[in-house]
Parts: sequence; structure tokens; C-alpha cells
Amino acid sequence: MADRFAEPPSFDEYVVARGADLLRTAWLLVGDDRGAESLVRATLARSWPQWHHLSEVGAGSYDAELRRSLMATYLGRSRIHRSHDEHAKPAVPQGLTSTPPSKTHVLNALGGLSRRERAILVLWTFDGLSETQIADALDDGVAAVHRQRLHALGTVGAELALDEEGLRAVLAGLPPQDPSINGLVDPPRAYPGWRRGARGWALAAAGLVVVAVVGGLASRGGDAGVGPTPPTPEKESLACRTTYGPPTAPVVPSEPLSITVAAVLVCAQTDVGSVWAGSLPPDAPVSVPLAVDALALQPRTGGSECAALPQGPAFRMVLEGKDGAFRTYANEGLACNGWPALASYYVALAEQSAEAGSGSGSTGDGFLGCPSILGKTLSSPGVAPPSLSRGTVLVTATACLHPRAVLTKLPRYRAIRTNVMGAPQLAQLNADLARAGSSLAPGSTCVAGSSLFVVRGKTDEGRLVELSSVCADLFTVDWKARDSWPVSKQTRDMLRALLVVAD
Repeated sequence: MADRFAEPPSFDEYVVARGADLLRTAWLLVGDDRGAESLVRATLARSWPQWHHLSEVGAGSYDAELRRSLMATYLGRSRIHRSHDEHAKPAVPQGLTSTPPSKTHVLNALGGLSRRERAILVLWTFDGLSETQIADALDDGVAAVHRQRLHALGTVGAELALDEEGLRAVLAGLPPQDPSINGLVDPPRAYPGWRRGARGWALAAAGLVVVAVVGGLASRGGDAGVGPTPPTPEKESLACRTTYGPPTAPVVPSEPLSITVAAVLVCAQTDVGSVWAGSLPPDAPVSVPLAVDALALQPRTGGSECAALPQGPAFRMVLEGKDGAFRTYANEGLACNGWPALASYYVALAEQSAEAGSGSGSTGDGFLGCPSILGKTLSSPGVAPPSLSRGTVLVTATACLHPRAVLTKLPRYRAIRTNVMGAPQLAQLNADLARAGSSLAPGSTCVAGSSLFVVRGKTDEGRLVELSSVCADLFTVDWKARDSWPVSKQTRDMLRALLVVAD
């Protein structure tokens, strides 16, 4: 109760108390003292006009709101001052040694990330935020934050030869430990304090006049053509709760699901009797039309063709119709006790996240990312000649590992893994291309795995090519069923080393 009636801090009081923390976070975003102060000053100038409203919200919101403003300012600025160290020649990777990486080396590694990935990495490792809190700060989805966090950790960790805890320790010691806030306490404002007060009273008086005039017009009804505006009903958001009513039995759709369904969300059931033993990305609905159409929502069958997986309550699948109506399916009412539906939901969620961030870290055209492959299926076998000639040279390429639905074990969420290939990896691919091109042979006959390898490359002639394989042994060229390119064991091992990690 004491906190409830406590006097809220003034803007300057908050800056004195928390300005140093904002400066340290900003320092890791931009890499130097002057740039950090410039970023924080711009953030405070942006936040000051809303401070009165924020102080009414109460303690606990200040940090979150200022952090959100800091991220919006950082991501929205067209140019941010950077220290000369960040433009220095990249340091030679130090390998797996006990020598701590230099400041220049760390800043070069951070500078290799996209601005959004760098923000996520700083908020996760330095500020200790959860993925949900980061998503709130960046106004982004949790699934997208999860994918970009893994990519940023993998990229910087590999560059600095550090695991996550080692990276936390390095970043904690990088910015100034006690930065001066003298330049923040009294930021430049557009008019003096007494004018702020006078202007506030004037605006308030003007607002009362407007309200009185509008109220008078409204009371006159049709004379002035202005009537009372009925309140707009607030749209119900898709979230995990128990107010959707009992689950219904799904039917086999006669048209693509996205025609009638706007979003789908899976909610784990964790009460007594539940057989759920996994975890779900929180509050991350599938809403991209292609991802919605990828969901396997078949009704329950006899079960003889299904794997011997746990049976019983595990999750509910909530569907939001385009008409605003909601309906739910119980996993027990779906084919094979719902596990194929959950597996397809995980795949759709990962592909949707990839599509949302496909331009991140790219060359500008999105090429170096790993966009969704939903909708890209093998074409019918044709008689067109092989399209990947022997001796083709790839000048840049990205290796991607996309999750696939596996119906023989309990599904779990796996983000799409990506790795931009360096000179040694490109040399390995080009060595295989020098030996052989593609031929009119069927694709790989290996047992289907839980992932799909996709190599997206650009040739020296500017052609874009996509190579896909279940087992990274025989790649289909541009999704043509009878246009296959075999690779060597060295290439297969290289791709697995880049993308496959122990889970």
C-alpha cells in the first residue's frame, strides 16, 4: 500500500537513478561513449513528453517503457556514430584459447550482426531479459526473437570462441562501469519550465472548450448531423485462456485453411492428467497464410497407422476465424492423437519466423538470409535438361537447416538454423561443382530425417540457385524432382558441421 501512494519520481530523478544503466546498454549497441550518450539523450527527449502519463502507471513500468523507447530510437536512427575501432581491420579470430578477446575484436563481432540481432543479443546477455521481455521491447514476436537470438549467439560466439556464459562476462566488462550522467540530467528542451506549465494549462483549457462544443452538438442530435458515437468494441486477441468454450471435432477442409482462418495458436495443457512433457514458444500464433495452410488438422482416425506415442490430454489448438469467431480443437480429437498437428504447427511457426526476418543480416536483397520454404515443393518429374552445369562457380552461399515434421516421436520447436558460408566452405562446394554438375537422376533415397538442408547460392554469372536435400548427400536443384547434384562426403560433413548441433 505504501508503494501505491508513494510520490512518483520526477523525470530528472529517474535519470539520476537509472541513467548510467541506460548508458551502458546504449554503449554496447553503438560501441563508444559519444554515440551512447547521443542515443540516450535522443531517447530521453523522446520519452520526456509522455513522462507524466508514465508516472501515473506506477513503478515497474519506467524501466520497460524507457527500454522500449531506447530500442525504438536505436533501430530507427538512420545513422549512429560509431567509434573508429569498429571500422578497424577485423582482428584475427583467437580460437579456443583462454586469452580474453580484445575490445576491438568484440566490437567487430558485434558489428557483424544486424542492428536488431545486436539489440537482442545485448538485451539477452547484458541486461538479462527473457525472450518475452525482449519481444516487448522490440515490438516483435517471441518466435522471431528466439530465432534471431540463437543466430546472434552462434555468430558472435563462434567469432570470439566463447560460450554464452563467457560472452556474458566479456560484455559485462566492456562498457564503462560508472559512466557520467552529467550530460543527461538537464537535456535541452524546447521551452522553459514555466512555459511548459502555461502551455499545459492552455491546452487543458482548449480541450475543455472542445469537449463542451462537441457535447453541445451531440446533445442537439440530428440538427447538426453529429450524434453520440457508440463505443468501438475492443477486438479480442488470440491468447491461451479457458474462455473459448469446449473443443469441437475438426473436419477435413475442402479449401485452404487460410481462406477462413486468420491465426492458429497452440496452448499446452498442464493440469492433472495431462501427458504434456514439452514446452511451447509463448503466445506465438501462426498467422501467415502459407503457414496456416501448412497445418495438419485432420480429424481422428482409427490410429493403426500412427506411431505409438502418448495418448491423453496434451494441448488445445485455438483457431481464430476471419469473421472474428474462435473455435478450439483438443489434441485427442486430431489424427494420431494430435502429434502430427503439433509437429506441423512447430514447422509452420519456424518458417513464419524466418519469413518475417528474411532480410536480416542480408546484402539488401534478402539473399543471405533463410526465408521460408513453405510452398516450395518438388515439381513433377520432367524432361528438361540438367540446370547445374559442371564447373559452375558459387561466389556466395548460405546454408540453411529447416525443420520437418517427424511423426514417430514427440515433436518440439526448432528454429531454422543458418550459416553464411566463408571462403573455405565455398571452396569445398566449388570443388564438387568442378567434378560434376547435376543430372536427370531422382533425388536422395535416404531415410527422411527431421530437417531439410537448403543451400542458397549465387553464381559468378549472377544466377540464384537453391539446392535442397534431406540427408545432405544428393541435392535437388531449384526444386526440380529429376535434377539432382551429388556432393562429396567432405561437403556433407562440412554442412553438418555448420548446421547440426547436439540437442
